[in-house]
Amino acid sequence: MANTERLAALARVRLARNAIQMAQGQPGLASDDQSRLVSLFADLDDLEDLLILQDISENVDSIWKDATELKEVVAGMASSATKLGRELGLVDDAVKAVAALAEVVVLASSHGLVP
Repeated sequence: MANTERLAALARVRLARNAIQMAQGQPGLASDDQSRLVSLFADLDDLEDLLILQDISENVDSIWKDATELKEVVAGMASSATKLGRELGLVDDAVKAVAALAEVVVLASSHGLVP
């Protein structure tokens, strides 16, 4: 069930999480940006755990919520953090992959393919 999408989402989340972790060490970041990076890292780390450890079909609402929150953080940082364009792009890619996974799970559930 949705293993291809799950692995793709997991790969994107890990890539984004690692990029955010590296970005935290950039000199000259505004304190707001630094704080948001710490929050983004924690959110991506939690999402990675969810994708690895939890039954996705039972956690679709949480996955949607996490994706929405990440998207809002990226949108809030996009205007102020021009230094972090690449990293924010990776987070945005992860959000899209997670949203696609959630859509597949919802569709599969509606057709009785997932308990």
